[in-house]
Amino acid sequence: MPNPVLVRKVAIDRAAILMVRKIKKRHAVHLWGKPGIGKSDVVHQTGALLGWKVIEYRANLREQVDLRGIPNVEVLADGSKVTRWLVPDELPRVDRDGEFGILFLDEMNTASQQVQAALFQLVLSGKLGDYTLPSGWVIVAAGNAVSHRAAAQRMPTALANRFSHFYIVADVDAWAKWAVTNGIAPEFVAFARFRRELFSDEHGLPVGDEHAFLTFRSFTRASEFANEDVDLREELIASDVGDAAAREIEGFLRLYASLGTLEDIVRDPENAKVPIEPSELYAVATGLARLAKRSNFKQIMKYGNRLDSERQTLLIHDAVMRDAKLKETTEYGAWAVSNPHIN
Repeated sequence: MPNPVLVRKVAIDRAAILMVRKIKKRHAVHLWGKPGIGKSDVVHQTGALLGWKVIEYRANLREQVDLRGIPNVEVLADGSKVTRWLVPDELPRVDRDGEFGILFLDEMNTASQQVQAALFQLVLSGKLGDYTLPSGWVIVAAGNAVSHRAAAQRMPTALANRFSHFYIVADVDAWAKWAVTNGIAPEFVAFARFRRELFSDEHGLPVGDEHAFLTFRSFTRASEFANEDVDLREELIASDVGDAAAREIEGFLRLYASLGTLEDIVRDPENAKVPIEPSELYAVATGLARLAKRSNFKQIMKYGNRLDSERQTLLIHDAVMRDAKLKETTEYGAWAVSNPHIN
C-alpha cells in the first residue's frame, strides 16, 4: 500500500460526500485515518443516508476459513463426489439484506496476510469461492496506517490498487456539528472549538505506553462525566483521554462553571457580563445555543448581538441546527438580513 500520507487528506464530513459518489459507481473505497477519528461511524451514516444496509465484517477477527467457508462433500447424480464450500451466512444476500448495501471490511489491514489474500478475490471480482457478492452491493474498508502503530500491516499493492483511497483527518467543526445535534455536553463542544489543535492530525498518537489518549472517540466518551462530582471528575476523564488532556479539560470546565448560570444571562441579557477571554466566549456561545428555544430566543439574541461576529455566528448556527424552527423567528430573520454573507 502506498503511504496513506500521500493520499489526499479530507475532513470526515467531506469524505462522506466523496464516498457516496464513489459507491454509487460501485467503486470499492478504503478509508484511512488515525484511531478514534470516526471512520466506522461515517460508513454507517452513509448507509443510513442512502437507505442501504451496512454489514460490518471485522477482518482482523477472522481466519481464512471464516471467509471461504467449510468444505462439504456433495454426491452428483452419476455417483461421483465433489467438494463445495458452505458460504458464510453473514455475507450479503439479496433475499435477506436487500438489493443494495455496503459490505464494510473494518480494520482490514490489521487482518492477517492470509485473510487479506482471501479478501483480494472478493474485492477484485466480487467472488469468494462459491460465493458471489450481489451486484448492487459495494465494498468499503477502513484501517489505520502502519505509522499509527495500531497493529496495522502493509496492504499488498495489488489489493490496494483495487480501492479508491481517502485519508480522513480530524475536523472539529464536523464533530461539533454532530455533537450539537446528539446531546454532547456543551462544555466539551466549546473546549474542542477552543483547543482544536489538540485534535489535529499533526498532534500525533502516544509515543510511549499510554493507553488513554485524546481522540474524538475517547473525548466523546469522557463528555458523559461533564457534570460528575468535582472531586472525581478529572480522574474519570483522564481514564479516557490521558492526564494532560484531562487537566486542560478540567480547567475549562471550572472556568465554564465560574461564568454563572446561563439562565441569568437569559433573564437579563442587556446587563449580563460579556466575557473577554476567548475560552469564555466559546463556552458562553455554545452553552446558550444548547439552551435556545422559541420562548427565549429573543432574550438570547439580545445577548448574542453583544458578542463578536465569530461567536455570534457560532451561537446562532448551533441553535438553529438543534431547532430549525428558530429560523422562523423575527430575531433570526433580522440577523440573517444583516449578515447575508454568512448564510
